[in-house]
Amino acid sequence: MTHPTITQIAPAVHCVAVQTGQFKTARMVLQMALPLRRRVAADNSRAEALLETNEQHANNSNENYTAQTAANAMLPFLLHRCSAAYPTPRKLEQKLADLYGAALSANVNKQGEAQILSIGLTAMDDRFALQGEKIAEECAALLLDLLFNPLINNTTVELEKRLLIERLESEEGDKWKYAAQRAEALMCSEEAYGLNPLGEKKAVAALTVDDVQAAWQAMLVTAPMQMTMVSNAACEPVCQALRARFATQLREPVMPATQFIATPGELRNFREEQQIEQAKLMIGLRAGVNSADENDFPLRVAVDLFGGGIHSKLFLTVREKLSLCYHVSAQLHRHKGAVFVRAGIDTEKFDEARVAILDMLAQVQAGDFSAEDLATSQRSICDSYTTYADLPETLAAWYAMGLLTGEHVTPQQACANINAVTREQVIAAAQGIALDSVYLLASA
Repeated sequence: MTHPTITQIAPAVHCVAVQTGQFKTARMVLQMALPLRRRVAADNSRAEALLETNEQHANNSNENYTAQTAANAMLPFLLHRCSAAYPTPRKLEQKLADLYGAALSANVNKQGEAQILSIGLTAMDDRFALQGEKIAEECAALLLDLLFNPLINNTTVELEKRLLIERLESEEGDKWKYAAQRAEALMCSEEAYGLNPLGEKKAVAALTVDDVQAAWQAMLVTAPMQMTMVSNAACEPVCQALRARFATQLREPVMPATQFIATPGELRNFREEQQIEQAKLMIGLRAGVNSADENDFPLRVAVDLFGGGIHSKLFLTVREKLSLCYHVSAQLHRHKGAVFVRAGIDTEKFDEARVAILDMLAQVQAGDFSAEDLATSQRSICDSYTTYADLPETLAAWYAMGLLTGEHVTPQQACANINAVTREQVIAAAQGIALDSVYLLASA
């Protein structure tokens, strides 16, 4: 696979380009990273002051959300809807139609304790343009226009407030998403990771135009940014457009930092009840690391052996053999150093399921797995990595994960690292995993 070309555009602004003729469409994703925050640091620097500008509508300390998180979350959705040059959705849709039916998207998620804002654009690849148009360059120009010339007024802000609240309500209605968010919030109640990157409804409802304007200005100055491009087109014209636009933009980037907790404290148990048919069990564990890089690939294999798929101990024993769960899996949140087990169970089987799940972890920690088990897990992980190269959207997403780390290995390189992991390394990594908290969303 072609290795990406990485170009620095401005302080903490990079363009990561994969030039490939593999696809008929091209993908561009512009990402911005901002720190998730529970409280404002006592720092008088210009960058910190910009980040703190819209704290005036912060919720009280018991709610642990700030207006800043909510305002940041609104930005990509607002930015991708219209701009000063395209002040109505209709005008923007016409521009996208002129780009052979290009499609815009926006998203917010978290990577460690960073809030990641994304605006993406998928368009036909340059080589299929009927009149030789430079579609990639036009797409980059459009993304930059949306970023630097937003339409932030009462109309656009009120619309996005309503839509963002609807997204939050949709999360509440999805009981798996609700349980996952609650488990993270309770386990990380003193850490920014416990915050929902979309914010909280009360904070969203309180936002003003000034809050959103301040958040946008702070983002331009402080946020590490990355343009990820997957296209057959050359990246240099896109880089030139980025350089020209950022040449006049003040940059004082603030790199979000994540709090890693290697050793959990006393076990915490949480229980909620709702009118649901199937209970949702979430078990939170600390991975025993102090950074995302520590024991990285051995830890990935250990978690996969534990609960990564139909070959894992959780699936084969807890679900298939013992019939304690309708669904069960484990996921490593490597940028936070945490592992979360999720299981769909009957409420009355809670104790038995919890014990069985932790027994499976103990087996991995004791080295109770065969060479064939290890090889199967490595093969499964590598299969999942190679699928990222199947679509321009997924390949762009793969390289976009390097926004904060600056690491942009190919899926094949990552597979080589996985296959190099030894049995002893897996056991050592698994032995660092420790129980932190248990959350049950039980059926009332």
